Amino acid sequence: MADRIKAYYVADGRVDRLEIAQRSTFKGLLVEGYTTIPAAYDSLQNILSDGGFVVGKSDFRLLPDAALLEGKTAGIINVSVANLRSRPGHSQELATQALLGTPIQVLDYQGGWYLVRTPDRYIAWLEPGAFVAMKPAEAANWLNGDLRLFTDSPAEAVTTPGSEDIVSNLVPGNLVRHREPAEENYAGVQFPDGGQGWVESDPLYNPQEWLSPTSLETEQLLRTARGLKGRPYLWGGTSSIAMDCSGFTKMAYYFNGYVIPRDASQQVNAGTEVELTPDFGNLQPADLLFFGRYREDGSEKITHVGFYTGDGRFLHAGADNGRIMEQSLSPAADDFAEHRLKSLLRARRLSPGSPGVVPIGKAFSDLVQ
Repeated sequence: MADRIKAYYVADGRVDRLEIAQRSTFKGLLVEGYTTIPAAYDSLQNILSDGGFVVGKSDFRLLPDAALLEGKTAGIINVSVANLRSRPGHSQELATQALLGTPIQVLDYQGGWYLVRTPDRYIAWLEPGAFVAMKPAEAANWLNGDLRLFTDSPAEAVTTPGSEDIVSNLVPGNLVRHREPAEENYAGVQFPDGGQGWVESDPLYNPQEWLSPTSLETEQLLRTARGLKGRPYLWGGTSSIAMDCSGFTKMAYYFNGYVIPRDASQQVNAGTEVELTPDFGNLQPADLLFFGRYREDGSEKITHVGFYTGDGRFLHAGADNGRIMEQSLSPAADDFAEHRLKSLLRARRLSPGSPGVVPIGKAFSDLVQ
């Protein structure tokens, strides 16, 4: 029954969780585990209470566990780039990353690590030093403050204007609070933990338009994507420093004010389908191309994604290339990527208002309700 409940409620374990362990004891059935889905929690509780089982103890929890977390079920990332792991532990797989000033939902705490949810709904484990735990109202207050978006190349916030004493490094997409008064060529900033510093003022941008975008120009999206060319490939990377294939497409949208799903196999369900033809005639620049293979049962396994740039060309972050680069799907081209053409399966057009394309401000506020 536990397996059936999980199969019914958990369509994607990367954005929702249901873990159940049970064993028989002399006092009856011992049930432990957790879920992030209220309906799944209610379903299991109904099964355990309907009289069909002698239940010795039930320690099955609905996350976020507000009691365990003392009400601090929200948080704000407090380092320039936070590394989130697939399992607790620094040696575990890098699942994704989150940027300074980004809100997260805090779900659980085990063995010194926190299970958290990022604005793209991705669930992973984070060490406590990378964020500031808050009650939802406190996190909402941070987001409603006088924020500034850092948009330049990596730089540093320093203790005093002109100082070389670094408080924190900064990367594009970082959010800090602005504080007065300003000094010549410098802006005062505050971090989520209350720490303060000074940043050269030119790269700081009022984020209101970014948080609540009204449109997305294809040319601007591709300009952003091309601006990331040459950055190294990093499995799990979702910052401008280094990124994987879906991290690259995700960050291009993110820098333009929209959150899309984290992984390629999730992004393929966003937007609207575009029919692939041998001449690529149905495609438009900035459409997403999805690559992969067919499993033995005939289902698709999506393993890679990139931007279509026109004329049979595409821009992508590939582990085989080592960095973000543009290549061709045309056999006549010098930079023809034959294995990509052979593995091309789908194309999708992600635009504002289409499934899975969420304004950043909404994605942020949904986490701290």
